[in-house]
Amino acid sequence: MNPSKIIAAALCGCFGCSAAFAAVPVVSNVTSQQRAGTKMVDITYDVADADGDSLKIRIEVSSNSGTTYNVPASSLTGAIGDNVTPGTAKQIVWNAGIDWDGEYSAQMRVKVIASDAKGLPGLEWGNEVAAGGFLMGQDGGAEGSGPSRHVNIPWSFWLSKYEIRNDQYCEYLNLALASGKVFRNGSTDVKSAAALFTGAPANALLLNLGDTLDIRWNVNKFEPVTGMSDRPVSVTWYGALAFARFYGYDLPTTAEWEKGARGPNHDDAGEHLIFPWGNTISGGYANYFNSGDPYEIYNSPPSSATKTPVGYFNGNQTPFGPNTVNGYGLYDLIGNLSEWTRSLNTTIETYSQQESLSASHNLLDATANRLARGGSMGLGRFYTGKLMLYSREALSTTSYTFDTDYSSAPVVGFRVIRRATP
Repeated sequence: MNPSKIIAAALCGCFGCSAAFAAVPVVSNVTSQQRAGTKMVDITYDVADADGDSLKIRIEVSSNSGTTYNVPASSLTGAIGDNVTPGTAKQIVWNAGIDWDGEYSAQMRVKVIASDAKGLPGLEWGNEVAAGGFLMGQDGGAEGSGPSRHVNIPWSFWLSKYEIRNDQYCEYLNLALASGKVFRNGSTDVKSAAALFTGAPANALLLNLGDTLDIRWNVNKFEPVTGMSDRPVSVTWYGALAFARFYGYDLPTTAEWEKGARGPNHDDAGEHLIFPWGNTISGGYANYFNSGDPYEIYNSPPSSATKTPVGYFNGNQTPFGPNTVNGYGLYDLIGNLSEWTRSLNTTIETYSQQESLSASHNLLDATANRLARGGSMGLGRFYTGKLMLYSREALSTTSYTFDTDYSSAPVVGFRVIRRATP
């Protein structure tokens, strides 16, 4: 960057992160100006939040009028990162001489991004799952006989309509990076910072960019690989929990997941269905091994390219099939990716009959295996039974590549939960 040149006034393309029912932070009046004779850039902005929450702030810089935000900008001080209070004339100083030395453009733009960590914008929710009891496990009907237990969930809740997508996870990573909550360890590992996430120890692995084939680091930010924005993200249990906690959500317990997945009219004795839509499955119903959907790579270990976009099986899919949304408005409960739950690997027979987040099998401070539900795109060739609603897999908290058919396939993702009571 030439210190004798002036960086053009910045244009803000801003957005905020809201809770499900909370106000969205609003960023305005963004300006930027290079200090004469130096390589320092002064950025100012106003940010308002109706709830008065402390905010998380990050920036992106473009050298081509906002076509792409391609300029590395990490040497930042001032009202950036975590715990920024709302207000006017907030100031950030960028040391462009460190990050972008020797470069110049007259088309510079700065984007200021605010989050109040009370929700993710655009996140869609299923219908309310009413409080009450249900039969967890098999009921002896179409799905066969097996262990079962009546569990009462004393609160209502909502599950996210779809599995969390790559673009949503990238937005989290970029905000968390600016807040010092995650860091890149080498060229591929993304880990949590120390003592920041309940249930996740220091340096917990969230994901590996080389394994997922979904997300990449591009100059100064995380972004989805081309064509993968709307595919579900593959992460470790720590990665799923970190995202959920960052936005004020949680992971569902295995009981919450199953009650929500079965739907309002099929969750008690004598009512169970094998799948969310009924008792039969074909390639037009879900994404599983050799299901025949156009995203699948046949006769090879599953990869990111085999994932279908979230909500793909809505009645317009190939091969033709029905809209597979369940009674609570949820998609992709079977296949695509297995889904992390909050629960430890616990047998159905010993699971608490009164659901509690403080029960030993739902605590977040242990590192034992956690349960994943719903089966994945890698299943179906030999283990069709693993795709059934009662199926459970115990996986390591640091894994997202485990699968019964392919031990190296990235096949574990997640959806989040909101509860009516804590």
